Amino acid sequence: MNNPDNTDTIVSYAAVPINEDSQLNFLPLGCQIQPSSLTCLVGPHRPQLRVYLQMLAGITKPKQGKVEIFGQQVSQLDQAAWKLQRSQIGYLSGIAPLLSVQHGLMNVMLPALYHGNLSFRETADKARALLNELNCYFDPVTFPALLDSFQRLQLALARALILDPSLLILDVPFHDLGAQQREKMGEMLGKYCQRRAVCMIGGLQYIHFLEEHATQIIFISEAKIITFNSWEAFKQTENQDVRELLSTFQSARRAK
Repeated sequence: MNNPDNTDTIVSYAAVPINEDSQLNFLPLGCQIQPSSLTCLVGPHRPQLRVYLQMLAGITKPKQGKVEIFGQQVSQLDQAAWKLQRSQIGYLSGIAPLLSVQHGLMNVMLPALYHGNLSFRETADKARALLNELNCYFDPVTFPALLDSFQRLQLALARALILDPSLLILDVPFHDLGAQQREKMGEMLGKYCQRRAVCMIGGLQYIHFLEEHATQIIFISEAKIITFNSWEAFKQTENQDVRELLSTFQSARRAK
């Protein structure tokens, strides 16, 4: 990992994301995401959160304002510099499918084959070691369609970690998981959150993970953006919009 400990991993300066496909209102976001920290974006509109997340990940450029990742302004990067920056960012999405035409091991290897300089055999060995570390108790050359949702997420996490990134972006990491599977995924993610900056959406699906690891909660809606410096501050706020969001998720948990 190349990010110095005393440097913010992400800084957003009144950045407004590009939102061509959405009718929602997007407000300027100012925030700092530091190394070895977990920031969770929460709000009533998940598609809106995803647009902000992709901007903070450097996947899209801001429409106005600026975003710096590892001290570099995303809008000013040429293709080579952008590719180098992408190699330091792992991306895990519970809704982004693995490549169905490639078996599990190859799915994990692909980022390293594209960005790295190891041989094919060395890359395969590294991928197998990572799958073992993640307790993937299935044949690594099984195709994703033959695995359950938790096993596919294990593969996706291994794929996100294969280049040992300084920044880990989590897009609904607990998507389509049962209670026990969410607990297992939370344990795995918690181990890696301690070693890099993490920015995520979808954490309210498994609140225990945020209680244990979140260092910053950013509430985003069409009307306001509020930053909380801990889970406790977020949970205890008197803001009515936040209280309604928490109540909605708590009701959904009790219904299951």
